[in-house]
Amino acid sequence: MNFNKLLYFKTIVEQGQISRAARVLHMSQPPLSQRLKELEEDLGVTLIERTGTNWSVTTEGKVLYQRALHILDLVNDIPEEIHASKQEVEGMVTIGCTTLALSLLEQFIPELNRNYPNISIRLIVEDSAALMIKLLEHAFDFCIMAGSSEDERLTCLPLPAFRPCLVVPRSIATDSITRAVQENKPLEIEALHEQPLIILRKHGGGGLHKQVLELFRSHKIAPHIIMDSPSSKTMLALLESGLQAMALVPDSEVPDRIRESCLVCSLPKDFSMTQRFAAQVEKRYFSRAARTAWDALKTHVFPDGAADETESSR
Repeated sequence: MNFNKLLYFKTIVEQGQISRAARVLHMSQPPLSQRLKELEEDLGVTLIERTGTNWSVTTEGKVLYQRALHILDLVNDIPEEIHASKQEVEGMVTIGCTTLALSLLEQFIPELNRNYPNISIRLIVEDSAALMIKLLEHAFDFCIMAGSSEDERLTCLPLPAFRPCLVVPRSIATDSITRAVQENKPLEIEALHEQPLIILRKHGGGGLHKQVLELFRSHKIAPHIIMDSPSSKTMLALLESGLQAMALVPDSEVPDRIRESCLVCSLPKDFSMTQRFAAQVEKRYFSRAARTAWDALKTHVFPDGAADETESSR
């Protein structure tokens, strides 16, 4: 077995067709098919089941694909690691983040830049489901996601949870909302009946959006939902621009300027806490820059060293 055969197999799996993989690798199809056959003979297993024009990756093939990702990552990063060992920490770190946790990175990234100015960050913002898929494909060094994960391939770092709050432009605040804010009490959920509302919804639905709608149905109330969006920043920006609606967003994502211009009302415990966590792929090779950024995140979130970094299945 050699690195080229692993690269060929990885490309075949990712492209879904040998002909398409051959085009990506700039080679003809017959030699690529032969390399796949040789790899199967070397290992003594079938990696791809072929039935006419259809094929699927076998269980053994899936295991090899994950190992190939790890090995090729290691090989590709050797030049950068050797170069970096003689200098200060430097390199690119790719981070994925849900919109439900951007406030954490708004504080962390400037701190990381001050301490490690030669580390460059590539930040990708998507919903947690999309981030999870790409993380397992090694598209990110680590991700910050909402919810929970039981995937044994991940090492996870728990992050502070959040509860939704209601952000209300003062011009449309009802007496019950104003009173709840003044008395620093949670708003009764019935006060949202027929009120103009914008709520979070990730691209595939579910999550917080599903929880909120089920809660409304269980209390037999019907807010006037005029918009949903995967971005709490977009929702708050619309309120600043004059949209006459109330926004249900994570309390951690409401900046000070919004708290000064709008009323921010806590909600009852019916709106449950949502967990957040950072995750990286277990046993994957990480560049020096990625390891440094991960350790810096742990220190940022848990300055007293109380981080509980665990495999997500534990």
